[in-house]
Amino acid sequence: MKLQIKDSGAWRNVLSFDAGRAAEVEQAAAALLRAAGGLGTSMRTVDGDLVHAYCEQPACEWRVR
Repeated sequence: MKLQIKDSGAWRNVLSFDAGRAAEVEQAAAALLRAAGGLGTSMRTVDGDLVHAYCEQPACEWRVR
């Protein structure tokens, strides 16, 4: 799986991780996004072309697709 970020109009890979660590990665990514204050920034987790979850500001709560 991959964590991706969108802050300039295109999705970019941040890191790859094992699916068993998805909850841990999502929690850490949300904390980073909140700390950075990136109001125009979104994150998502993907497995190939399949989006598993996404996180948007202002609260950055993960939603499963």
